[in-house]
Amino acid sequence: MSRKSFTHLNDWLYWLETTHPETNIEFGLTRITNVLTRAELLTPAPYVITVAGTNGKGSTVALLESVLTGAGYSVGTYTSPHIHRFNERININNEEASDQDLYEAFCAVDKHRQGDWLTYFEFAVAVAACCFKKSGVEIAIMEVGLGGRLDATNAIDPNLSIITTVDLDHQEWLGDTIEKIAKEKAGIMRPDVPAIYGDSPVPESVIEHAKEVGAPLYRREQEFTLTDENTSWCWQGKNWQGVEENIQEIPTPQLVIDNAATVVQAVKLLPYPVSYDQLNEGIARAHLSGRYTKKVVNNKNNDHVQVVFDVAHNPQAARMLREKLEQDPVPGKTRALIAMYRDKDYKSVVSTLTPVIDEWIVSEFDSPRALCASDLKDAIEACGGSVDEALDRDDIINDLSSADRLLIVGSFQTVSKYLNVI
Repeated sequence: MSRKSFTHLNDWLYWLETTHPETNIEFGLTRITNVLTRAELLTPAPYVITVAGTNGKGSTVALLESVLTGAGYSVGTYTSPHIHRFNERININNEEASDQDLYEAFCAVDKHRQGDWLTYFEFAVAVAACCFKKSGVEIAIMEVGLGGRLDATNAIDPNLSIITTVDLDHQEWLGDTIEKIAKEKAGIMRPDVPAIYGDSPVPESVIEHAKEVGAPLYRREQEFTLTDENTSWCWQGKNWQGVEENIQEIPTPQLVIDNAATVVQAVKLLPYPVSYDQLNEGIARAHLSGRYTKKVVNNKNNDHVQVVFDVAHNPQAARMLREKLEQDPVPGKTRALIAMYRDKDYKSVVSTLTPVIDEWIVSEFDSPRALCASDLKDAIEACGGSVDEALDRDDIINDLSSADRLLIVGSFQTVSKYLNVI
């Protein structure tokens, strides 16, 4: 089928997924820069925020979007991957881009390719930029897909750079140490453009790179801090004028509080005023599917069973999830269903979570990268966990009671498979 005959978004997505599959990763900025230049999309909005990091990118984008749209600004966000459908990746003012808008953006990007081959992620970034430019958003927030330095989002110069956290993940692409990975993520920094690092301690390679390029660096526990006071928290730091600010009684967010502190620092560096009430309301309102998302489901015994969905798929995310589970206990047992990709550090993930999981169910999904359920079983049993092999994976809540909890974990694909069927 010729691309000229495409009439719907689904035509483009089928073509993209079959000819440029998401699993084909090819770093480099030349192709995407050429296309964005020809399409006049290198500046998709007057102000661009780029967000990198091992974990917390999606939450940081969601918090920024909630605060800034609540303050009355027009905001476009690009994130990846999606859970249910491609449209989730591109939002305009808290609304997913429509099929028609995405279809037209794909057509426009394709016209400007002029023979340049684009990866799945490069196409998606270019389509997002096209949607933002057409919609006339004031602020574009771009989530890095992998690394930073050579990620397609880095073809667009930011006005503010954020690195949420750095930990071990994607070592085959980014390096086998935290310092090497941090160096790749620091590649989103630009001269004289403020950069925020949202965790502590800060890797030396981040500090060194900021000095090399001349990017003012705002570090957690250095230039800004948070003080958690249970039902609320306080933020201390400097605004864009270098004036010290102390913000009291910020509501505890639904998302990770560390990311909220990073977002407050970001807001204080923006040339867009946000009031105290707008900040608080935006932080309290922000949510993100698949990040400790809770549902209550009635099983066949009419018991109301709590189900938690979390896309945690690396050691750092597993540690954060374990902490949440410990802080949010249930009177009964916690059962976990897990499926992961084989290129993830699944042994560390299950060893971190096993102390808070009473019984595991192992699964796998249809993907060349999928980890065999038997490998997961071996890893869980090796760290003292219990795997229930007799339980039907399609009947995982019917013997649980209202006192129990089910956790679905391991990847975006795992959450996607079960979020709307349980």
